[in-house]
Amino acid sequence: MTWPQFRRKIAAMDGYETLFSSLGLAPKEARVYLTLLKEGPSSVRQLATATGINRGTVYDVLKELQAYSLVRFYNAETRQYFVAAPPKRLEELAAEKRDGLARASAELSSVIPELEALFDGGDRTPVARMFEGADGVRSILEDVLSSMSQHAGDEYYVYSSSAVRDAGLYRAFPDYTQQRIDRGIRVKNISFGKRVSGTSGLDERKWIDQLAGAPTYVLMYAGKVAHIFLDTKGEFVGLIIDNRAVFETQKLLFLEFWHRLS
Repeated sequence: MTWPQFRRKIAAMDGYETLFSSLGLAPKEARVYLTLLKEGPSSVRQLATATGINRGTVYDVLKELQAYSLVRFYNAETRQYFVAAPPKRLEELAAEKRDGLARASAELSSVIPELEALFDGGDRTPVARMFEGADGVRSILEDVLSSMSQHAGDEYYVYSSSAVRDAGLYRAFPDYTQQRIDRGIRVKNISFGKRVSGTSGLDERKWIDQLAGAPTYVLMYAGKVAHIFLDTKGEFVGLIIDNRAVFETQKLLFLEFWHRLS
């Protein structure tokens, strides 16, 4: 019986190759195993005829199936015959795969911090994202909160431009400061423009009165640098640069500037 005839006769097996692929078996490996289940002990030549796979490939497939303990062989007279392992072996194979994935998952949990450090410290090409309008400003501020929430104990840094701030920057996210405080996120802020007394909580602020017209509001946080400015029509435009090297450079310059201010 040819393989197409076999497949038509037992249509219920149509999904078996997909099922076996989840166990790590290639389609040809599934085909040979299913054929052995039906035909019983078979030679390489018989399997090649029944499956439509050339003999050389059948031989390679059988070696793979033996590695899974799904096939064994014996010699009779001058020929070698192959026999399928009982289907119960498939359940054992699934259990082995499940246990292996569980071990891998546990090991990954312990090394993810190291891998993240490599990723953050790598020389990656900066990724830049553009934002527009009040919704864009809110998206940037939401990213600050969500990113900093994953870096407990860290602080972020701001160059606060009065030109951008007074244009209604935080109207897009009126409870931003309260959410920042609720999440325990600290910030250092160098503000350009007219000095205003007081802080909001978990923040430090220094002022530079003479730079009131600075055109860009800058946030440096969690390996990213965000710029918010006004276009020629007075609309907000934002840009997030996601790159650890860019962030570290801007952070270094900010802190040097911060320590020089009274």
